[in-house]
Amino acid sequence: MKGLNSRGNLVSASVATLAVAALAVAAWSQTALARPFTDPRSDQLDAVDANPAFVSEPRDPACQAAMLVSTGGAAPRHPRTLAVRWTGFSNFELAYNGRIILLDAYFDRGSIFPPLGFKAADVKKADLLLIGHGHVDHMSDAASVGARTGATVVGAPVSIEKLMTQPIEPKQLRTVTGKGGEVLKFDGFTVEPILGRHGQPTRPVTETMEHALGSVTPPMTVEQRAEQDTIRARGTSDPRVTAEGTIAYLITLDNGFRILFRDSGGRVTDHEKVAMERIGRVDLALVAVSAEYLNSSTVSQALEHMRTYKPVVYMPAHHDAAFTGRPGLWRSTEPLFQAMKDENPALITVSKQYREPVCFNTEVNIQRSR
Repeated sequence: MKGLNSRGNLVSASVATLAVAALAVAAWSQTALARPFTDPRSDQLDAVDANPAFVSEPRDPACQAAMLVSTGGAAPRHPRTLAVRWTGFSNFELAYNGRIILLDAYFDRGSIFPPLGFKAADVKKADLLLIGHGHVDHMSDAASVGARTGATVVGAPVSIEKLMTQPIEPKQLRTVTGKGGEVLKFDGFTVEPILGRHGQPTRPVTETMEHALGSVTPPMTVEQRAEQDTIRARGTSDPRVTAEGTIAYLITLDNGFRILFRDSGGRVTDHEKVAMERIGRVDLALVAVSAEYLNSSTVSQALEHMRTYKPVVYMPAHHDAAFTGRPGLWRSTEPLFQAMKDENPALITVSKQYREPVCFNTEVNIQRSR
């Protein structure tokens, strides 16, 4: 087959095809470069790219670089861009409209864990720190980060009691119960604490696996044990953490974009059910994977979370360690994702590496679509 060139001459189909392909690639490149970032919802929601937040401009460094805004990295250029970074266990950084929200604070984990790429002392900027619960692997650096940044630190009574024994100004601390009627208002967003429940792994499975792992993994050195004891002292092992000290947080941005943060993979509580019946669903769920060794158990719990929060986007947390003191035992997320998508094919799952940014055009959200 032959076609006509710009002068009306016949050309081979292969040349014509190449020309069309080149034009298509050029057009695609211009479109791709016009985006400051790629929202994970883009493939499903055309409105994401049609929104003014995606006007033609260079790539946004805040959505490309693996450097936290709280440690000196670039903040999102557009005031309606939300940048989310996971920093191990259930730690997240949310950067939005000039504000930095830290979810949990467990950064200096000790030499038995791989480095996160920054230290607690590098965190110089934060407006708010939300503590999901007071175990060491969720709040060991809350006092130092809070004192250095001046951030308001929010947590359950048992968590705040522990912080009161550490070097941070009491006026920075805010106690919440999550039992209803608590809406904290900040510049550009609100936070609603919701009482959750800490995960309780199946004891026979846990004991069996811990015994087996203990027989094949080297014990910590004296120095490592001392290091871990020092870190552990900055958290609490109070049994109240299970039923009274685990708080989920609903963060609602000023344009209606909703984020649900839950840092333990426990059963959904009546408080969560009531809140979600009122709210309906969330745009983004940042949820800890349950501390089980068996995929069947972690899948079952993850499905309960998904059915309750009904997120558009789900990002897992706490999957890079089974238990403190057993580094390197990552929980498999693919079985969770597969089971979730079998039930809800529209669900978007996102799992990134430490500090790798995920950006959202928050102008597109569930509330506005209504």
